[in-house]
Amino acid sequence: MRCRKLSRSIQHPELGHCLPVLAGVTWVGEGDRVADLSAFTAAPRKRLSAALVDFMLAGLAAALIYALAEEAGHRLNFEILFGVAFFVYHCAFLHFLAGQSPGRHLFDIAVISAQGADLQPWQAIARSLLRPALIAAASVSTHPAGRLELSAPAVTVVLALELGLLFSLRSRRTLADLVAGTLVVNTPPLQPHRAPAAPMYSARDAEFGYAPRKPK
Repeated sequence: MRCRKLSRSIQHPELGHCLPVLAGVTWVGEGDRVADLSAFTAAPRKRLSAALVDFMLAGLAAALIYALAEEAGHRLNFEILFGVAFFVYHCAFLHFLAGQSPGRHLFDIAVISAQGADLQPWQAIARSLLRPALIAAASVSTHPAGRLELSAPAVTVVLALELGLLFSLRSRRTLADLVAGTLVVNTPPLQPHRAPAAPMYSARDAEFGYAPRKPK
C-alpha cells in the first residue's frame, strides 16, 4: 500500500492507518489502484447551492462587462459574453484555488481528479468548457441559419442530462466530471487553533531542566 500526498485530503472511514488530512490531502491506494473515493462525494444539495452562487457571480461579472462596453459605445452579445465569463470564472478558480470557487468554498466542497491526484490544468479547462460548449452547440443546431442564439430547449436538455447523472450515479459525477475525469468531494471546514489552557509540562520536568533555586 502506498499513499499519495495532495494539496488537500479527506478521511476515509475504512482505509486504516494511512489517512488524509484535507488542506494538505493524502489518498490511499494499492499499487496503481486508487481507493474508492465515492464515500467523500459532495451531496447534490451542496453542489447545486454552490453552483447557484457561482452562476450569480459569473453573471454579475458578465453584466458589469456588458454595461462598461455599452458605455464605451460597443454592443456585445450578452449570451456569448456570459458563456465566456462562465468559462473563465470556473477555469481560473479551479486552477488557482485548488479545485474550489467562491461557491464551493462557501459550501465546503472541492473538485479533484477522480484518480486521486491534484486537479490538472487540462481538467480545469475541460470541465469549465463543457457545459457552455454543449449549450452553444445545441442552440446552434436548433436554428436553421446556424446563428448562436440561446435556445431554452437546448439549455433544458443539457441541464436535465447533468442533473440526471448527478442524482443517479453513486459517484455523483456529472457529464462534465466524466469527460474531465474529476470528482466533487467534501472538504472539512477550517478549525480554529486553540492553545492549551495551561503548560503541558511540569516546572520540574527533567526534559526542560529544573528551575534555578535561590542560594541558601
